[in-house]
Amino acid sequence: MIGAHIVLHLGLCNAMLKLPLGATTTVHVRMLDRLSRPHVDQDFTVKRLSDPTVHLEFDSPPGTYHLAVSAPQYRCYASDVLAVIDQHNRIISEQLSDGIPPVTQQPMLIDGTAPPSFLYLSPTYVLFDKSTPCDKPVPDPIPVRETIENDQDSFYISLYSDPSLVARGPEIVALQLQTATGEDHYIRIKVPFPPTAGGLGEVQFNVTDDEITWLSGQPTGVLLCPRLFRTSAG
Repeated sequence: MIGAHIVLHLGLCNAMLKLPLGATTTVHVRMLDRLSRPHVDQDFTVKRLSDPTVHLEFDSPPGTYHLAVSAPQYRCYASDVLAVIDQHNRIISEQLSDGIPPVTQQPMLIDGTAPPSFLYLSPTYVLFDKSTPCDKPVPDPIPVRETIENDQDSFYISLYSDPSLVARGPEIVALQLQTATGEDHYIRIKVPFPPTAGGLGEVQFNVTDDEITWLSGQPTGVLLCPRLFRTSAG
């Protein structure tokens, strides 16, 4: 199965930062699928340099994974949930933490392919109240914790729910793109957030050059609900 090449920027924990410069140690990387089967299960030798971050590289099949990184001799761990798109390499940044292995919160993953021009639009993702109508001015966004990775030909977002969002019920997820004059386009992504228990884990939302060209002629500051942008759940 064709997959992707992963570059992992791994921040060292406090215990590892006490190593003398030039010292080597081992970290272990596992990528587990939804059935807890390991698709990556590998030791890496890393050298302590002046940079508090080390860089690891490995290959992974496409899919949704639980990433677990450990340096058990120092009691340092990192954990995350992420997606890998077939034939699209990606960069991942993680921080090792001192202490017990962290409990990983399950985010909603939104990812897709996109042309290089997508990066120039400063893409971010926001939540709006579920009552926000299409083609009308948007209200203030609802705060949400998220992580965003924009690569040259793809993007990856993790949206994290909390009790206050669950109490509000499903809200509108929108892609926010900035124009050259500093105004914003908002494009509705048709997924329920927060998802129900056992609901959507990954949503694919691909962006093309034609869609970016179409967007340049649309009004800013309103919620656009075009049919040409498509999503698929996985």
